[in-house]
Amino acid sequence: MDKELLISGLERLGILVDERIMRSFTVYLEEIMLFNPALKLVGDKDPDEIIIKHILDSAAAYPIFKEETKTGDTIADLGSGAGFPGVVLAILFPDRHFVLVERMKRRSQFLQGVLLRIGLKNAEVEERDLKTVRSAFPAVTCRAFHPVFSFAEDVMHIIQGGGALLLYKGPRNNALSELSVFRGEGYEADERLVELKVPYLDEARTMVVLRNIRKNED
Repeated sequence: MDKELLISGLERLGILVDERIMRSFTVYLEEIMLFNPALKLVGDKDPDEIIIKHILDSAAAYPIFKEETKTGDTIADLGSGAGFPGVVLAILFPDRHFVLVERMKRRSQFLQGVLLRIGLKNAEVEERDLKTVRSAFPAVTCRAFHPVFSFAEDVMHIIQGGGALLLYKGPRNNALSELSVFRGEGYEADERLVELKVPYLDEARTMVVLRNIRKNED
């Protein structure tokens, strides 16, 4: 693992890197490298590629989460998989609590092991499908998940009033197209689109922030 790559990438995002953060990410990457061959957690096999395409990609939304959430908030990560972005955000925001929602048993077990190895006290795993989630959260996020129009009906019931749905998306035009279908399906929301700059990655990323999701009954 190229520690300088991780440190410089996080610092470019305005994150103060300390010993706790470095130890946490070192252990996290070790766990991914150990279990990836069996669980196929990520397609990339090179540690530096994982740092850039997954850890820094998840961390790129740090300023948005800082604006859109507050100390003490519980944030749900839907389809957490390998823990992107939930584990990354839990490391970076020790003052928020994260619920990693993952329906696949082997991946949820992997996440449980990661939390234990890192010693993350501000995160927990829920092995369940989105449709069976009964709690409501001030904020919900997901990365590499389904298009928002395909799960809006379920997710709107687990976001507390006025809470935010924070979606990691690719190029802005793709995000706009997805939102167009979302509206075409009869949904409305207060929308905010923010361009994300992922250090060392020459690919467009966008965060879509939706609040007050509702569906027209006409």
